[in-house]
Amino acid sequence: SQMFLVEDFVPDRIEFDLTADKKEIAQGETANATVDGRFLYGAPAAGLALEGEMTLSITSSWDSFKDFTFGLADEQSSEPTVTPLANLPVVGDDGKATFPITIDQLPSTTKLVNAKVTVRMREAGGRAVERSLDIGVRPQRDVIGIRPDFEGDEVPQGGTAKFSIIAVDPNGKREDLKGAQWSLVKVERNYQWYRSNNSWNYEAVNLTKAVANGAVDLKADGEATVSLPVDWGRYRLEVETADPEGPATSYEFDAGWYVASTTTETPDGLEIALDKDSYAAGEVAKLKISPHFAGELLVTIGAEKLLKTVTASVPAGGSTVDIPVGDDWGAGAYVTATLFRPGDAQESRMPARAIGIQWLSVDPGSKKLAVSLTPPEKTLPRQQLSIPVAVNGAQPGTNAYVMVAAVDVGILNLTNYKAPDPEDWFFGQRMLGLEIRDLYGRLIDGSLGTMGKIRTGGDGANMQAQGSPPTEKLVAFFSGPVELDANGKARIDFDIPQFNGTVRVMAVAWTKEAVGHAQTDVIVRDPVVITAGLPRFLAPGDAATMRLDIADTDGPAGDYALSVATTGDLSTGDKPLPEKLTLAQGKRQSLTFPLVARTAGDASVTVKLAHADGTQVEQTLYLPVRPAQLPVTNRMVVDLKPHGGSLRVDRELLAASVLDGASVSVGVSQSSALDVPSLLMSLDRYPYGCAEQTTSRAMPLLYVN
Repeated sequence: SQMFLVEDFVPDRIEFDLTADKKEIAQGETANATVDGRFLYGAPAAGLALEGEMTLSITSSWDSFKDFTFGLADEQSSEPTVTPLANLPVVGDDGKATFPITIDQLPSTTKLVNAKVTVRMREAGGRAVERSLDIGVRPQRDVIGIRPDFEGDEVPQGGTAKFSIIAVDPNGKREDLKGAQWSLVKVERNYQWYRSNNSWNYEAVNLTKAVANGAVDLKADGEATVSLPVDWGRYRLEVETADPEGPATSYEFDAGWYVASTTTETPDGLEIALDKDSYAAGEVAKLKISPHFAGELLVTIGAEKLLKTVTASVPAGGSTVDIPVGDDWGAGAYVTATLFRPGDAQESRMPARAIGIQWLSVDPGSKKLAVSLTPPEKTLPRQQLSIPVAVNGAQPGTNAYVMVAAVDVGILNLTNYKAPDPEDWFFGQRMLGLEIRDLYGRLIDGSLGTMGKIRTGGDGANMQAQGSPPTEKLVAFFSGPVELDANGKARIDFDIPQFNGTVRVMAVAWTKEAVGHAQTDVIVRDPVVITAGLPRFLAPGDAATMRLDIADTDGPAGDYALSVATTGDLSTGDKPLPEKLTLAQGKRQSLTFPLVARTAGDASVTVKLAHADGTQVEQTLYLPVRPAQLPVTNRMVVDLKPHGGSLRVDRELLAASVLDGASVSVGVSQSSALDVPSLLMSLDRYPYGCAEQTTSRAMPLLYVN
């Protein structure tokens, strides 16, 4: 089973991209951020307002130095600082705006700082679309990075913890740093009890005990390593310079019985590369080996099982290994290359090994269908959208099918929806189904380490849908399975309602042996696009202001006759509305007028524009008017006199109700304690249909007399 959430939402009308000309900046340096916005019906988002803020947060990671930690581990964390972006420009006629990003003051920290720039673009009705980007902040001085060469911040009791250490200058370049001092301390936590306000409380007190120390030279062209035997407990490795004002970094980790004793140290990396992105079955893949030392190479090819092994001798300058691609490799296989160098006592060198892994993709060939969609690039609303579909690659005599969806991009953007890609699902990279057992590490240090774990998963945070029901018909159509003709073609037709925006057309095709997909966008808009900023609802007696934005995208320039009509006891007030509007090609203008709701119901506003050349545009917008009160139940007990007593049941009983769906139920009985007819009606109309509710609904109905 699969659970999913259903919420009301309002489709986006605009979208924009947020980019910066620099990925990293220093304090006082300026990066230029650019906004490129557009209405989903194709016009630039000219004249729209921007707002936003910059958030500075502390981080111990640096994208340029993956897996390294910078700064003191025991530093007190501070709250992110949020600074509004002042004086943001209005979006220009081309839909673009550029503004500077400058960091004047950094928080005091031994770690690094990340700047998150968040920008919101507001459409005419006030609804905002938000985008953000991250800009790294370079440190103000040299920093030291520590990388643990074991998995999961844990090593076994009695094992060895190995670390790689580097020094980096403020420009992000590795540098030499001689005589860096390292120390390993054991962190012990005690609890201090105290009495306050007639109650006992406690606070944690951390104590450290020196375990080992030493010095190491950090080099720009490599990584210095430190290997430390540890017992049970929590430890912290601290690395600093002799200068008290110099850089310092520390890393905390655990050692104990709860860590798997089969762990090994991280092996050296072996650089390998394939000569092509994908291969057909029967081809020969050429695997290039670029080692740091000469040795014996073992190449294993595997997916869910071991498929093939190849051995070779590799000189220090590297070599190339030929790998025939098998017919039974499916979507592909992992190529794992392990290079061994035996120890040599005369040269005082220890044994070494290096491991590299690469995904070898197998071209699906005839199992992949070529799908093409050829709808018009631009069309008008309120008419049929025809989508020709052509599928190539199906085997003769096989039945081929296609499913097509056409959805408003403003809906898809709410959840960042991606088009279905069956080829990636069936023929994409798989998780390695084999374990790599590296026993060579035991020859190096005689200790046990941590088994490598392949990390999988990592869903992004769920985006929240937006709140209110739409006032226009949603554009979200699905064809269901459609069988292709003998030529691999079909035509899918959808009736497009009143709509201005971009429709994303997505198709998935399949046979018994192959799959394929395609997508394309179609701009749907009137010659003159009318968009409105409406309240989501009104109550009887409410007054509001409606804003119309009218863009002449494809219509003729000049004067248009304007008319606004309302239904459902909704009026535009006593102020006369303009009867003529002058539009310029490619420009947008706005006007506002009042709305007054008088009674509850489903009201609408219809806006019409007419040009002298016959161009006419009509837009109807729906506005619910709901009373501002909760449902009310009134119960009256009336005595009927014998021999001719009566009760008149008519509309007068509902005269005071302003809610839709008001009703009257009448029950006649000898006792007024229970309103049996109303209870039976409530049971019969109970809306939920699960097994428990159906049973609780049916049982009283079965037993009623």
